Amino acid sequence: MRTEKRTRNIRLRDLKIIYSQELKDRTFKAYEEDVSNGVVRQRELEEKVLMYYRRTTPSLQEYYSRYTPEWEAFYSSEHLPDMAFLQYLKQMRGAFKKRYELAELNIDYYISLLENASLWKGEGTRTKEFFLDKWHQLLTRKEYDYQYMHINSLCEGFDLLIRKQGKESGNKLLGSRMEWLFHNYPDLYRRILPYETVMKRNPAIQQLARLLGKKHRDQQKYDSLSRVDKKRLIRHSPHSDITGVTLGNDLNSLLPIEYCYLADDALRAVFMERYAEKRLQLFDYQSKVTEQVKDDKHKVSGQGPYIICVDTSGSMQGDREILSKSAILAIAQLTEKTHRKCYVINFSDEAVSLLIEDLGRDMPKLAEFLNKRFDGGTDIEPALREAAHIINGNDFRESDIVLISDFEMPPLSRDLMEQVKVIKRRKTSFFGLVFGNKPEMEYLNLCERYWEM
Repeated sequence: MRTEKRTRNIRLRDLKIIYSQELKDRTFKAYEEDVSNGVVRQRELEEKVLMYYRRTTPSLQEYYSRYTPEWEAFYSSEHLPDMAFLQYLKQMRGAFKKRYELAELNIDYYISLLENASLWKGEGTRTKEFFLDKWHQLLTRKEYDYQYMHINSLCEGFDLLIRKQGKESGNKLLGSRMEWLFHNYPDLYRRILPYETVMKRNPAIQQLARLLGKKHRDQQKYDSLSRVDKKRLIRHSPHSDITGVTLGNDLNSLLPIEYCYLADDALRAVFMERYAEKRLQLFDYQSKVTEQVKDDKHKVSGQGPYIICVDTSGSMQGDREILSKSAILAIAQLTEKTHRKCYVINFSDEAVSLLIEDLGRDMPKLAEFLNKRFDGGTDIEPALREAAHIINGNDFRESDIVLISDFEMPPLSRDLMEQVKVIKRRKTSFFGLVFGNKPEMEYLNLCERYWEM
């Protein structure tokens, strides 16, 4: 008699693990080249996979319960006595014929064997166990096939895989980083695409990108998270191992006699001369204090943050609007390439600001802005006052400011002009992208450089 228990091999937990792994494998295989080329980041793919998995995994429960009645029938009959099991098969004869082909499970054959089995020789028990093994195997295979079919359909329904299949069939746009960031906004991307391609090659945008925050390049670089200077003093061991006397200018190791020279007004000049020539008498140690440059885990560019003030008034509609949005998009890409923060301030009748720290994460906010139509009057003063307020914060001190407008507006008020002069004295540079034919020159005179678009 069979002693081990037949179990339902597949469980809902197992299905979730199988589904999660299958979805990951398919997605990362499809986007392997894009990840290596920097079009999409691995973390971004993982987030998308996880979001889709969480949204679709509840459907596994629905499919999992499809064979529950048949499993219950199996387990309820597994421990029946031989004669009771024979009666059970006769009652379920029609159900078995409906669910299984004759080549898979010939129910009449097993009923016949059980009817003619000898109770004394145990033939009925062996026949019953053989039938149950066969039924368990077929039922398990059916459930696996059905579950995998459902998992396959879920994977095929993943929008990222559908999108990739469309690209492979020739229905694709650029396959660029921008296309990935805009994959949830395809209509917007199609409108921006022709201009974005031009702006990438536009010499004005390229020059502006090189100039933004240029003054910061020669300053010390700090880790973007810890703000710790790259140069660190590394002590290999304490100064407790004096080996003799040497010459140098380490003020921490002076012999007492040298302090006497320093304290005497008549001999101080001699001390300073020997200090400059590194000829002071010092204790010599076996251990040394060395200066070592350590590479940061988070490399940052030497450039600082920047602020974009863009005119969204009615006079900027049409080609100017599209070109302005494309310019913003091209400049905003610097946040990814150089890990810098960026504020976008749009102005017409009022100013509205948008902080971009991570282009991938903040793309929905930027897309919402780019989807808005330019309309209303023109008032740049609220935007410049907001920019001045932002620059007063520690993270944006000495930020560069990019003005995007036709500059067809009245000159600045006197008090705002004074504020602008103050922030310029604090090493903030102004740059301009000019879209108009009759700009107010006062604004262009503020700019270190400007380009006619």
